[in-house]
Amino acid sequence: MKYLPTAIFAVITLVVIGSCLDQNENEVVVSCEPSTAEYGGFILKFYGDNPTQSSFRNPSRQETVCWEDMYPIEISGSGVGNCGLGYEDVENPVMGTAISLVEYDPNAEEFTYAKRYLEVRAVFACEDFSTRASFFNLFVPAAYGFADEFDDFGNFVIEYLEDGVRYSSLGVSNALFDVTLSDIETSSDQDADYIRATVRFSALLRAENGDYLLVENAEVSGRFFRMSPFGAEWED
Repeated sequence: MKYLPTAIFAVITLVVIGSCLDQNENEVVVSCEPSTAEYGGFILKFYGDNPTQSSFRNPSRQETVCWEDMYPIEISGSGVGNCGLGYEDVENPVMGTAISLVEYDPNAEEFTYAKRYLEVRAVFACEDFSTRASFFNLFVPAAYGFADEFDDFGNFVIEYLEDGVRYSSLGVSNALFDVTLSDIETSSDQDADYIRATVRFSALLRAENGDYLLVENAEVSGRFFRMSPFGAEWED
């Protein structure tokens, strides 16, 4: 059976904030009522420094987002990895599967220029994708953490890109936050296995220039696809 390659680009994700930023994690801040099955609702708060370590917590910019899977928004599945042909010497090969939310520029040719995107990626060992059963068992209604490094298996990575600036949760302390999954469904369609789920989270992200982004009270619905190694296919 043929599966999606690891080089596909994905969809994205959601957030719930902790008490350190004076937020009530049970408070419903985003009112998002999309008309499509796949969607994303979240709050973006931009900071010049780490808001958890500063007494000045007012964001420089704030935006409430409610995206549904209709142009110029596209919500899809993607993946990354370092296993398969060319990666035989990697000791702990990793594979990530993600929901990616992309906003395209409606003034450009359709689906050619992405203005910004949010990605919610789950990171596991390559072998965890080797059978359909093992892949389906990766996603359960439980609390997951945030990965500290690229190969921090069983955790999530949140990334956001806007105006050429990339923000990532990797290497950022998110100990007060977690990722929860619900509405989990397993499926096989057109030679692809995938998990459909609703992801809820809040997370603090950092850019290479030292700026910070808080993705708050996020709720993302989409599909996590089963990936295959470069140049190879799983037996089932």
